[in-house]
Amino acid sequence: MITNDAAIPQFARPFQGKPAGLVSRVLASSVDLVIVVAALVAMYAGWATLSFLLRPAKFQFPEPSILLIAVAGFAVLTLYLTLGWTVTGRTYGDHLMGLRVVDRTGRTLHLPRALLRALLCALFPIGLVWTAFSTRSLSVQDILVGSSVTYDWHIDPTR
Repeated sequence: MITNDAAIPQFARPFQGKPAGLVSRVLASSVDLVIVVAALVAMYAGWATLSFLLRPAKFQFPEPSILLIAVAGFAVLTLYLTLGWTVTGRTYGDHLMGLRVVDRTGRTLHLPRALLRALLCALFPIGLVWTAFSTRSLSVQDILVGSSVTYDWHIDPTR
C-alpha cells in the first residue's frame, strides 16, 4: 500500500484536507444515486427471475407499488451510505471525486453517526445545498451529526 503523499495526484495536493464544495459533493452524490438505482433494478430483476422460476406457466412481471419502490430505495440508499462511511469514510461516488466523510477529529464515522447521517441524507437531500452558504462547506446533515466532507486522496482512511 502506498502511504506517502507522492501517491496524491499533483493537481490535487493543494486541495488535500480542505473542505469539499457543493459541486464535488453533488457529483459524488449523483454517482451514488446511479449505483442505488442500479441496485434497485438488480433487485427487481432478481424478483422477476425468482417469480419466473417458481411459476413459469403463469409468469407475469412483478408490479411493485410506488410505496414499495420508495421504501426499498430509502433502505438501499441508507444501507449503502452507512456502509461506505463506516468502512472507508467514502462511497464510490466520494472515491471518484476524492472525498471522505470524517468526524470532528478527522476520523472515519462510527456506525451510529454514519447511520444517522445516512438517514438525514436520504430524508432531506436538499440539506446538501447549505454547503454553498456555509463558511466551512458544511451541509445541514454535517452540522447535525458533527461530520464534514474533505478532499482526501489517501487510500488508507486512518491518515
